[in-house]
Amino acid sequence: MSTLQVWIPLRRPMCYFSTSLVYIRRYSADAAPERPPQKRRYTVRKRWSAARVSTLNPSLITPADHIDLSWKTQAALDFPVPTMVYPTIRYTAHRPPGLIHADIPFPARSRGFLYYQSDAHAALAGSIRFRLTPHNDSASRGQDLRLPSGFPWQILLAQMAYRSEYAFMAEQLVREGLVTREQLSRCRDAFAQKKQIYPQYTLFGLHSTFLVNFSSAVCLTVVGEPLHDLTMPNLFAVHASRKRYFPWTGSAIARFEPSILPEHADRRVIHMRIVEILEPVACTVDADNYTGRVVQPQEGQLLTTRNPIGISGPWAYDIDNDRPTSKVAASLRVLWDNSRTP
Repeated sequence: MSTLQVWIPLRRPMCYFSTSLVYIRRYSADAAPERPPQKRRYTVRKRWSAARVSTLNPSLITPADHIDLSWKTQAALDFPVPTMVYPTIRYTAHRPPGLIHADIPFPARSRGFLYYQSDAHAALAGSIRFRLTPHNDSASRGQDLRLPSGFPWQILLAQMAYRSEYAFMAEQLVREGLVTREQLSRCRDAFAQKKQIYPQYTLFGLHSTFLVNFSSAVCLTVVGEPLHDLTMPNLFAVHASRKRYFPWTGSAIARFEPSILPEHADRRVIHMRIVEILEPVACTVDADNYTGRVVQPQEGQLLTTRNPIGISGPWAYDIDNDRPTSKVAASLRVLWDNSRTP
């Protein structure tokens, strides 16, 4: 007779151990010693220091408004009216190519005063700038901070009206009576369709300065109702042997201005003046034998060109007779009208 064997699986016993420290009494009935006290770790949150600015009115600035922005990638501003979030400013609003994840800090010795510069010729052309002064005794001396390109660092009123990060600065200007809400509303309406605003390429009138590169086209935004795109791809270019090239390199600050030459009397003719050379001008061809249309740009002088027979004279554009239906003529007419030039 065979024996039937049945295996009944039993649950394996589980043991649970606490990770806490256990003290065992040895040869004594005394209580176990208390667990050694551990040091508490305190997390100290560093307060983001903000630069105290009491006013943006240049006539009311005091020595206490002298701030230091040196080497800061962004600087927080503390205005008199309390706010939960400090408005911040950066040295460059747009990162250069190749530095996608890097912010360019304010340069060394960036000490001075923030102030609002209004424009008597154009109500929408004001901007906040930074006057560099090593000491806090006077804001009238010194020069304005510049960008790596050499163009003045500034925040246009249009940027403050259009971008949320500058909204508190716009409110500060309204509180001080430096701008009106009507000006801010006009800025928002004018730039509603503009994704980016570049101060160095934005013009409000013939007095507005802008950045030019002698080896590229001129592309500007003219503020009007509506905005106008002023593009002159061949202003600094030369055509020879069925080829287009730029005979000069370098950059400068320039502006348009009405002609005062006798031959342009009773006509609306515009010149371009090279206000300041930023990057030295160099010739891309044999300078000794160069006789192209664009003459070497000179600081403080009008842009000069040669006609087909080799006679030189200031570059000029008659906005009523030189292709009057073109976009260039339309844009220059807006600049002329904005400047209230007779």
